[in-house]
Amino acid sequence: MTITGIQYRLNQAGQRTAFALRNASTFTRLKISNGNRPSLAAVMVGRNDDYMPDFKQRLQATIAWNIRHLVDEVIFIEWNPPPERELLAYDLTKQFQQVRVYVVPPELHTKVCHNTRLPLMEYHAKNVGIRRATADWVIATNADVALGVDTIQQLKKALLPEEMAFTAERIDIDWKEWRDQEIGLRDCLRYKRIIPYVELGTGDFLLASRALWHKVRGYDEALLKHRIGCDVRGAAQMMSYGAGISKVGTILHLAHPTSCTESVQPHHGEYAPMDGLPYENSDGWGLGDCKEVALAERVWRLE
Repeated sequence: MTITGIQYRLNQAGQRTAFALRNASTFTRLKISNGNRPSLAAVMVGRNDDYMPDFKQRLQATIAWNIRHLVDEVIFIEWNPPPERELLAYDLTKQFQQVRVYVVPPELHTKVCHNTRLPLMEYHAKNVGIRRATADWVIATNADVALGVDTIQQLKKALLPEEMAFTAERIDIDWKEWRDQEIGLRDCLRYKRIIPYVELGTGDFLLASRALWHKVRGYDEALLKHRIGCDVRGAAQMMSYGAGISKVGTILHLAHPTSCTESVQPHHGEYAPMDGLPYENSDGWGLGDCKEVALAERVWRLE
């Protein structure tokens, strides 16, 4: 091995050691809370379609972790559920009192989707949850994302200015398929890869006050064929309304082969453009004009 190769490995080992020590120290302080912090909602989306064979288990693991350490309410949008599969909604609401679920049926999906390769319109779905969140602050995140310990600690003690939005650095962590263990300290100490931080985010985390989300009217609903870049366009929309963007910490992404960090695939949709800002959604953004029909306790179908 060359001297350059040895130096690279030593640098990598040093970075991994520093990451583990830093997170271990922060983990021990997670129980320290700030009773004056604002309430936080997390919006997640998905469908029971084997996007990952163990999608449900990953979703349950991230919800359990995020609720345990920070999140007050979770709004899950079950978008375009396959008719031959059971809804995820019922088990989720039975397991977690903090979860509410809105089911968006196929007939509503077909009205806003012009890309046959997209069974889930991720950012239209997030708008459904963002519009219906009741917490002071709303995190638009993904079903396979757990908040990093530094992010949890920062949000527990911070007084968040409403004119700011927050993004995070994504850390991919190894997650064995069909794992039945909850997320714990070990998952905070080792990583598969670090996705370099960019100000406008990586699609897994965008935090803003509920007031700011409603001011910008969520993500761009004129995008009917897109998925990649819709998050960045949403963050840029906030900046076009005068908001600043700041890094809050890290998030932990449970790695899987269908992720766009592994390879770009047809189900990732077209790239969203960055022109035409600010965009303007209708007053009914987030399917706000739809009727909410109760299916069970804390489960509604939009019609």
